[in-house]
Amino acid sequence: MHPNRLVPILALSLAPAATVRAEGRMQPGLWEVTATVELPNSEAPPPTTQTECLTQKDVDEDPVAGIEHGACRVTDVVRQGDKVSWKVDCGEVGRGGGELIYRSSTAYDGWMKLETSGTVVKTTIRAKRVGGC
Repeated sequence: MHPNRLVPILALSLAPAATVRAEGRMQPGLWEVTATVELPNSEAPPPTTQTECLTQKDVDEDPVAGIEHGACRVTDVVRQGDKVSWKVDCGEVGRGGGELIYRSSTAYDGWMKLETSGTVVKTTIRAKRVGGC
């Protein structure tokens, strides 16, 4: 699959990752999440930013449940302190992994890589709480 065709697939599979939570580590409120996709040997699309209002219930949910989407399944989840890492298997689309680090109760960042047909596409995520909902 050509890397440029991966962008919409990655956007769909990573959209839920933008709302990944760590129980007891995040404040509810309005969160701004920016995702930057790196495509080898191609011009990368511009970063995308979205906002989402997270309730207390949202921030108390298991963070891994938000990563799985469609054909993608998460395995090998490791939680160490303020870091969560995982592997992801998206079937024929590709395989990879990712990591999130909670910098504070109002910020986290991380990355996800997906390899398909020998091409590795990396998405970097930065998130911060920007206020109340």
